[in-house]
Amino acid sequence: MGSSPSDLVAVSVALALVAHQIFRRHETYAPSAHAVLIFGPPCAVAAYVSSYPGSSWTFANAFRKSLATYVVSLLSSIVAYRISPWHPLARYPGPLLHKTTNLVAGIWTASGYRNQHIRSLHERYGDVVRIAPNELSICDVSAIPYLTNVPKGPGMVGFAMSEERVTMMGIKDQEEHLRRRRPWIRGLNQSALKEYEAPVTARVQLLLRCLEEQEGEVDLSQWFSFLAQDIMGDMAFGGVTELIRDRGRNNIFSVIEEGLAIGTTFGQLPWLGIYVGRIPGAARKLTTLWNTARELAKKRLERGSTKPDLFYYLNNEDLPDAPPPPHEHLADDALLAVIGGSDTSSVALNNMFFCLLTHPAAYAALQADVDRAFRPEDNPYNTHRYTEMHYLRAVINETLRLYHPAGIGGQHQVPANGPGVAAGSLYIPPGTIFFLTVHALHLNPRNFSYPTEFWPERWLIEWGHLRIEDARMPDGKPRLSMDDFVHNEAAFTPFGTGIYNCVGKGLAMLEMRMTVTALMHKFELRLRDGWNTSEFPAQMKEYVTSTRPSLPVVLSPRW
Repeated sequence: MGSSPSDLVAVSVALALVAHQIFRRHETYAPSAHAVLIFGPPCAVAAYVSSYPGSSWTFANAFRKSLATYVVSLLSSIVAYRISPWHPLARYPGPLLHKTTNLVAGIWTASGYRNQHIRSLHERYGDVVRIAPNELSICDVSAIPYLTNVPKGPGMVGFAMSEERVTMMGIKDQEEHLRRRRPWIRGLNQSALKEYEAPVTARVQLLLRCLEEQEGEVDLSQWFSFLAQDIMGDMAFGGVTELIRDRGRNNIFSVIEEGLAIGTTFGQLPWLGIYVGRIPGAARKLTTLWNTARELAKKRLERGSTKPDLFYYLNNEDLPDAPPPPHEHLADDALLAVIGGSDTSSVALNNMFFCLLTHPAAYAALQADVDRAFRPEDNPYNTHRYTEMHYLRAVINETLRLYHPAGIGGQHQVPANGPGVAAGSLYIPPGTIFFLTVHALHLNPRNFSYPTEFWPERWLIEWGHLRIEDARMPDGKPRLSMDDFVHNEAAFTPFGTGIYNCVGKGLAMLEMRMTVTALMHKFELRLRDGWNTSEFPAQMKEYVTSTRPSLPVVLSPRW
């Protein structure tokens, strides 16, 4: 190698091609590794040519020239490989721009409308779509059993802004995940749920008393948020908030929505989360969310427990001979309790009443279901009767199908150092990230008749509680026969499946059943006159969980 411009360019190009192969085989989010691979080769080239005998290059000029050539060559090599027939995902269709850069998926994620976009891609390209250079979205029911136990993807690395500290749901090592999950199972099994019934009942009763004191319209969205966060505070941390009583004043969880929007975007672009996490104050809302959860865990551990709550189990206080887990594990899992224990439940309740109040026939049918189970003088908090309320169960299922509260869903990644995964005719190469896109599965006409309609009766028909000949059809839709009726319950996965399923399903169902039953037993609800109902779905965005659009209603006591 000499010191001519052509020599400098040739060597810079060659080093860029080598660096690309290193990036491919040894993916890392460490900024130090990125700095070495990006700036190291141009520095070496510049040092060589500037010190070459008789060279006219200064180090600065040679470095600028080499760096520009190197970066352009590296990016060109990356893009060419990603759209080439030799890429492992070349067989899967998708928009060209999505194949070249993950930034497109990141932009859609940041917008909050990623699910709608991906569903439109499935409608155009089929069951498997390449939504990023190394990422697939899968909308194939037959693949679910093969894919749900594949390890988690790197999304939590970006959300946590760290490769070391992630919550239980983001742990890739499956043995470690199962070990961290066991206390959650003990803390949310049927025996533990019986312990939580009393505080949940007390919170719902307080909600009804406060709503009774309100004059004019109320925004149910806010009240459901207060309810779910108070319940979560009681259940997880032994009681830390009084948001219902205080009408939301001093709400330590007010950063959840903004923090989740930032964290979800970083989850799609993990390297960005790592970089931003190193800049003080750059992700203040997300950092505040993490710090709030960790502070709650710290105070709960300092306070100890007077009665079993979730941290009683997470800290192994129910196992006297077992050592407590590291405090950093408890601090990180506190965030999972905050998000999973409050945001998803309040979103689901909000969506449910929007659906009911915009579908008067369904509202009337559920009101009849409530009145059959509970007379005016009865106690609507008797949970044993909830199992007899089939229409309530159908309404909950239909809401979760139509408006999945868990946002963009779970991310998985086939281990890069192992074999690929075969799911029927589908093969996913090692290292591939993928989503089983719940939104697209739930709204696929091959899985459900009238998939975009709120039609609780579909579940009663499937369960054998209602003949299709007697069922109300969705407004404006022709009557179906059983031969035309499509209901694939294998596609219904609101709480996930496999080893990563939602461990808090029982608590969520308890909250939803009790809140809906108690509200409809006590009040008649209607939407505010003149409210534009199209505002609700338009304002709904999906991140780790979905957002809660405003829901203005007027309540009137029934008795």
